[in-house]
Amino acid sequence: MITVLILMFGGILIGYFLKNKKKIIRINDRLTMYAIFLLLFLMGVSMGSNKQIMSNLDSIGLHALLISVCAVLGSIIVAYFVGKLFFKGK
Repeated sequence: MITVLILMFGGILIGYFLKNKKKIIRINDRLTMYAIFLLLFLMGVSMGSNKQIMSNLDSIGLHALLISVCAVLGSIIVAYFVGKLFFKGK
């Protein structure tokens, strides 16, 4: 856990010093996007090779759908109230 916090703080520090370098920010955005795509692909490979997950996909999918819908609805409700509370005149 401490490694994650150190890496995050290091990234924040480097980002702070490189915030005016537009070319580096553009490259970083692309690298971040490709890294996310790679992680999603590898997670799919890992899930596809797990026999337990594949055999229970119907019940796992239903639970995942329910959790996702509740998370989205909760986010919408909170965003609505935050908007009303902090952005009344806008």
